[in-house]
Amino acid sequence: MDKQGKDIQHQTGNAVSTEADSENLLNLSSNSVLDLSGLSDQQIAELREQHASGMIDLQRKAAELKVDVGALDAALTSFNDQTAKATREGNSATITHVQTSSAGRTEVMIGNTDKAASGKISRAARGETDKTIWYVGIAAAAAVVVALIVSN
Repeated sequence: MDKQGKDIQHQTGNAVSTEADSENLLNLSSNSVLDLSGLSDQQIAELREQHASGMIDLQRKAAELKVDVGALDAALTSFNDQTAKATREGNSATITHVQTSSAGRTEVMIGNTDKAASGKISRAARGETDKTIWYVGIAAAAAVVVALIVSN
């Protein structure tokens, strides 16, 4: 309300609302508004607090993502520069990098070798355990069991 006790009107698109009405609206995004009319003051205050907390979390996650993307960009630039330097000097280079961040999982292989050209990152580089020893052990145990059965 203005100083004379009249409702102040705001026009948004085709809709006209008064300032008193806008107290019952919660702006969720640029195109989405939640109507809070019919809720108690306590419920409205709680929803506004949850909304503010959510917006703070969203801003924090966006800032974290920006830092992670910047760090990945710097790492990739460095990898490319080092590979180019090795190539100029007549050396071979394969750089493998695996990273999990707020932006997701990134697997990169850069270099001037056949291995780098294949783009296949080893299980160890991906952080997976190599189960080859288990397979060999199971095959050896099976061979021993078969040998014992055949010898009897």
